[in-house]
Amino acid sequence: MAKLTLDDVEYETDDFTEEQNKLLQEIQYNNRIQTDMNYKLQGLRSMSESLVAALKQSLTTETEQPESE
Repeated sequence: MAKLTLDDVEYETDDFTEEQNKLLQEIQYNNRIQTDMNYKLQGLRSMSESLVAALKQSLTTETEQPESE
């Protein structure tokens, strides 16, 4: 006996038609994919920030070294 609330209206999913159940399953699947992609995107952003920081550090270290004669 699961309940679903849409626009402040509560629905019993036990009363859903086959088509309504399929739509609900698609919505749930879509939400899982979005959550997964957001997780991956956050990881990519974090990796990008780390790589940029490493490049900045490398460039800073390189410019701080005395020039050879």
